[in-house]
Amino acid sequence: MANAELRRQVGYKPRKAHTDPKPTSHGPGRSHAAFLELSEERRAGAAEMDCVIGRARDSRYLLTLFLRPCKVQVALLLPEKAPSAVAAALDMLERALGKKAFQRLFGLVLADNGVEFADVKALERSAFEGASRTQVYYCDVRQSQQKGGCERNHVELRKLLPKGRGISFDDLDARDAAVLMSHLNSEPRASLMGLSPLAMRAAAPADAAALMGALGIEEVPYNSLDMTVRAINGARAKRRLPPPA
Repeated sequence: MANAELRRQVGYKPRKAHTDPKPTSHGPGRSHAAFLELSEERRAGAAEMDCVIGRARDSRYLLTLFLRPCKVQVALLLPEKAPSAVAAALDMLERALGKKAFQRLFGLVLADNGVEFADVKALERSAFEGASRTQVYYCDVRQSQQKGGCERNHVELRKLLPKGRGISFDDLDARDAAVLMSHLNSEPRASLMGLSPLAMRAAAPADAAALMGALGIEEVPYNSLDMTVRAINGARAKRRLPPPA
């Protein structure tokens, strides 16, 4: 019998040989393996950091920080995809929250190997004088599932800012990001027993209030929740602004 008569022989490409994940270029001390050596409690309290793109020609990006314990996702507009822009965004957040609150929420961060996260010293140094503000670890190369919480939550984020629909991040501003975070974090989650991420703020009310106040996040009632771009467009219309082009 010829190969052409065998369905699986002609219908599927041969599997590539299994290869181990490539280690991060940041060294073994910041690798995912080193992250796994931390206590389970510390790892559970980590924040996962990533960058979300809009249109290919956009200069602006969204920096996302996913808090594992409560599934809150922060989204900050960056003027460019560069280490200095990420460091400046973290500086802004640290100054707004205060050093201690920032360390409680973002004292341990797991990031990918994007060029925007390459300057470890800038990410870790505090905007205030004294010790560093966080510890940064990195996923293995091309192993985004190692920060799966952030990746899964981006599916929800894309409901509000669909990819490939012509929505320009260059036309967004901080108030648009606040609307995005408000609706995104007000959505009930089965993994939180039907509660929303913002409903979990009772576990740390002071830190949650500081974060929400700093970024303009508001809890959206369930009957007003809109997990589509209409949420952003409607808020912009109230401000007499056109939809993002």
